[in-house]
Amino acid sequence: MRQVATLEYLERLAHDAGWIELCRIDRWVEACWDDRPEVIVSQAREWAGRGNLFTTLQHIDHDALVGYLAEQRQVDPRKRLRTPDHVVKRYCRLFFDFDPVRPTGTGSTADELAEAEIRAKGLRDRLLALDWPLPAMAMSGNGWHLQYRTALPNTDETREQLAAIYAGLHREFSDDVVEFDRSVRNPARLCALYGSTKRKGPNTADRPHRRSVIWLPSDWRQVHPRQVAGLAEFFARQSSQTRSDSDRSAQEVRGGARVSGRGNYASLDVVRWFAAHDAYVGHLEGHKHGVRCPWSDEHTSPSPRNGSDTIVFEADGGWPGFHCKHAHCDGRTIRDVMALWRDADAFCSETFHPRRAA
Repeated sequence: MRQVATLEYLERLAHDAGWIELCRIDRWVEACWDDRPEVIVSQAREWAGRGNLFTTLQHIDHDALVGYLAEQRQVDPRKRLRTPDHVVKRYCRLFFDFDPVRPTGTGSTADELAEAEIRAKGLRDRLLALDWPLPAMAMSGNGWHLQYRTALPNTDETREQLAAIYAGLHREFSDDVVEFDRSVRNPARLCALYGSTKRKGPNTADRPHRRSVIWLPSDWRQVHPRQVAGLAEFFARQSSQTRSDSDRSAQEVRGGARVSGRGNYASLDVVRWFAAHDAYVGHLEGHKHGVRCPWSDEHTSPSPRNGSDTIVFEADGGWPGFHCKHAHCDGRTIRDVMALWRDADAFCSETFHPRRAA
């Protein structure tokens, strides 16, 4: 991987996409279009003093764009226009965005940014295992991006495939620490102009304005359409199976695995229990604690350092609770942990005494 300057990045983008929209978002939106990277860079320098700079990523049908702009300007010459989805002819980038969860209108801290990098590299490694080529990797200023080269027509079929992929990745990679943005799949989506400074919220020592950076692989090959279709099919099947399992579970006794034992599980010290299995991470808030999932080796993405992707709730009148946000653990409850570890009785302060009929 090699860090590249803005001009070189735009040259690669123009090679695949042709016409590029450069957009500045400040108090209002300004946009211009060109297929010459040096012209885009020149305009970006003029606009660089304030706001944030973005570009489109996909191949725009220039004639359709010109017609759309002329039509809209006849209606309202003062209207500030952007590229609409329908003038995009094909996708030439698959854009994956990992954004740290943080207060609205603020930049990321260094730790938050590091968590987003972990997730982005986790997805890159997972797709490498599926024989996908290396993507471009970028630090956007507040999050991390992956860009895969591709060539997919802007059709209903492609958009359905991308909807399945982005929804599936959102389920697997999003939690209380980092969100996988499933909204960035539309054809005219904007992406940070790498090399520009991202300004979001006050520029402070712990949440600074940062200059975005991109690294390109030496052999930046395209993802084949059949690989995209295969991943979409996988997530579509997974979603269908999840719905089917949910429908079945609604007809069964709630609570997952069958558990039998001598302990009164309303008295189970869930914190001490997970600590005994070297799976306790730390207190989060109230009765909620971060833990290491007993099935973490099945996860496709790494867990955040604070353990907030898997949590337990201390008993509050009933049994303790367990929830893991990874798709592999969908539907697993505290009963499943009990069935796996088989020693919950030892961490109960009371013995279970069933009520007898009067």
